[in-house]
Amino acid sequence: MTYSHPHILVVEDEPLVRQLICDILADLGAVVTECDRADSGFEYLESHASEVTMVISDILMPGRLDGYQLAHLVFLRWPELPVLLTSGFSGAQTHQLPANTSFLGKPWSYQQIEDAVRARLPACF
Repeated sequence: MTYSHPHILVVEDEPLVRQLICDILADLGAVVTECDRADSGFEYLESHASEVTMVISDILMPGRLDGYQLAHLVFLRWPELPVLLTSGFSGAQTHQLPANTSFLGKPWSYQQIEDAVRARLPACF
């Protein structure tokens, strides 16, 4: 299945970081949905997963779920949906990520976000 414009769900609790990611994705031509907690991101996916082509999520966030838990739930429910986790936390556990999940450490650059998205969604670009 190919998409003319990827729809990417961005889950990030820091407003400035979330806005920066959304701006980068918009520059790439993506449709972007924003959530400030993993809980609300999962709720969004429960009713819109068929529309979403990728999830980008921070790891450490307030709420019931963190980014790791979100990635595992996405893999269980929608194993074909790619997830990119980001974190500035030096202790991020990247060795136990689901098969659909990759990791990009913070701070990241515009080019690193673009490259990560293009690598996970080659049919969209």
